[in-house]
Formats: sequence, structure tokens, C-alpha cells
Amino acid sequence: MRVAFCLLSLFLSLTVGVTRAYAEPQIVAPAAVVLDLKTGQVLYAKEATRRMYPASTTKILTALVVLQNAKLDDRIRASERAACTEGSAIWLRKGEEMAVRDALYALLLNSANDVATALAEKVGGSVGNFVRLMNRTARACGATDSHFNNPHGLPDENHYTTALDLARITRVAMGNKVFREIVATKTKTIRRSAPEDLSLLVNHNKLLWRYEGATGVKTGYTTQAGQCLVASAQRDGRELIAVVLGSVGANVWQDAAALLDYGFSAYRLVELIKEGQVIGSVPVAGGTGPVTLKVARSLWYNLPAGKPTVALPTWRLSLAPVEAPVAQGQTLGEVVFTGPSGELGRVAVVAAQAVARRPGWPRVVKGLSAGGSLFLVLAALWAVRKRRRQRLFRR
Repeated sequence: MRVAFCLLSLFLSLTVGVTRAYAEPQIVAPAAVVLDLKTGQVLYAKEATRRMYPASTTKILTALVVLQNAKLDDRIRASERAACTEGSAIWLRKGEEMAVRDALYALLLNSANDVATALAEKVGGSVGNFVRLMNRTARACGATDSHFNNPHGLPDENHYTTALDLARITRVAMGNKVFREIVATKTKTIRRSAPEDLSLLVNHNKLLWRYEGATGVKTGYTTQAGQCLVASAQRDGRELIAVVLGSVGANVWQDAAALLDYGFSAYRLVELIKEGQVIGSVPVAGGTGPVTLKVARSLWYNLPAGKPTVALPTWRLSLAPVEAPVAQGQTLGEVVFTGPSGELGRVAVVAAQAVARRPGWPRVVKGLSAGGSLFLVLAALWAVRKRRRQRLFRR
């Protein structure tokens, strides 16, 4: 089975020299995390599973639910409840209408609580129904230790998340083209009903101006939650998400920048195995020949930039018995990668080509041949026995 050599060549290609170690970031916030957007891999965590108030970073999830359940050209209509929502606002008037697209800009740039309520009522029919959608969506994003009780993030003892959960929600949201476009926007003019209404929006996320490669995403603040920020940035083909919860004053910007700096400098993203890469071949029972094995998708992973190459991941190939016929693209097993902390990921191994079953006639001929040989042996034994009887009879 020609498999080991191919994968060995792969790891030799990843070998680099030893570089300096990187000190972990000094974070004021009690809870923080930075993860790679492509892989979801956590690069640094501080109390990342501690339950915290998210304040207006809640609106990341609100926007995601809206984008999944409404059209951008749909219109919201502000109820009295929406118009009277306290906190940050664009001061919707009762009965005012606005396109969902413009409402999302107000939600994510100006952090408008009144718009959050109006969007929730539009999509869910009521705030309560929308909240149920929020929690369902959060779980689908992998947020396992969160509960949301409103669409805006105003204080509520039953409204909480963790830095890790919020990063996972943001990772899914950043996969939405419209969401990504909105949170990267510095200023936006929206359409309002009256000329005197606030229509020029300025993004509260100062990192869009201050941090190289910043791509989003959302700020948050209440007295109970402290300063909160979810930030993202791209550099050298990589994109990271940093979450800071409960920071103090201007430290929130330094915290987020330090997390992103650490992620970009202390880790390097490598392609452990490439989509379509041939890793060997195996025989096919009952087939016309062996089948070539290839990888169904790429697997990316962040390796520490400051550690020796002996820390490279190890792998094992898991294959079920392969029997004919085999279809092209058929899953035959998987390659599992592990590191010092456990499993890093796994990718399916598929057939590069179809392999047909051997025609049935050779087996039939072989069976007939074996049957004919047995007949001849039995006939010969019968003839010998007959001759012996004839000799005995003559005597």
C-alpha cells in the first residue's frame, strides 16, 4: 500500500527553522479569546468560557438571524415598544418605516437599540419569538454556553454568553457577505422618512481606523457589562477574530489589538493536506485493479511560529476494506491529524477513479476447471478399482 511515503513528503515540506518564542498578550479584560476565522482554532484564551454580559455585541447574532430570515428590501415598521427602547438609538418614531438593509446598518454601525427591537418584531412577529430564533441560531453556531433574552443586549440576568461562544457566532456571521460588508463600513447614509432624522451613521468600531487590516465587527457597552468588543482583521491571507468582554475604558482597544497582534505573529497558518492530493493506492477486493486515494478537501491549521518543527502534527490513515465496485469520489476512509493537545482535524479520503468488478466468467471457468479435474481423479480411481476386481475374479 503506497500511502506512507506520500504523507511523509507532505510533512517534510512543512519543515522550517526554529524561531523565537512569543509572549502571550497582557489583557485587562477578564475574558478574551482570539481565533482563526478559516479553521475556528483558538490561538489564545483567557477565561474564554466564563459567562459574561455581552452588551451590544449581542447585535452580531441579531443581524445574523435577520439576514437568515428576511430580505434586504423588506421594510420594518417601528412599534411604540421599538420607538421607546432605551439606550443607544437613531430615535425611530412610532410608525416610521425603513428598509431592512438600512436598519441593519443602523443596528451594526450606530448600535441602535430601537432598530434592534423593530427588526426583532419584523422577523419574529414578536420579540419573544425572535429571541427563540436567536438561541436556536446560537446553538447552531456552536455556542453551547449562552442564552439571549433580547435583541439589543441591555442588561438581563438571563442574557449572557462567553468570549468563545461569541467568537463562534461571529465566525458564522462573517461568512455572510452582506454582514461582512456592513461591519467593515466606516460611515453610511441611510434613508429616513424626514429630513431632520438622523441619517448619517458612523461606525463605533475605532479599530477600522486604527488597526491595519481591520474588517469589523461590533462594539458594546453597559455599566454591568463593561467595555466589550469583537474585532476582526486580515493580514497575509489570514483573518482572525478577537473577543474582549468586560474591559475598562480605552483598554478595550489595546486589548483587541494585542490579541490580534499575538495571533498574527505567534502562529503561522499551514495547509496540512491539500484538496485533491494523491496519497497512495490500495488493492480492491474483486476489482480489476487498485484504487488511487486522494483527499476530499484541504485541512488548514495554525502552528506555533516560535517552536521547533518536532511539534509538527502526526497522522494516521483509517481505511475500511475496499471491495469492488468502487465509484469515483466514493469515500473510502479518512486521514486523522493529531498534535500534543489531541486531534487537530480529519479529512475524508475518496477514490480518484472508478474500479469495476472483475468479470464473472473467469471464476466460472476456474470453477469448471476445478470440477473437471475432480471428475478425472474420481474416474481414474474408479478404473483402478475395477481392474483390481477383475483380477481377483480371474483368480
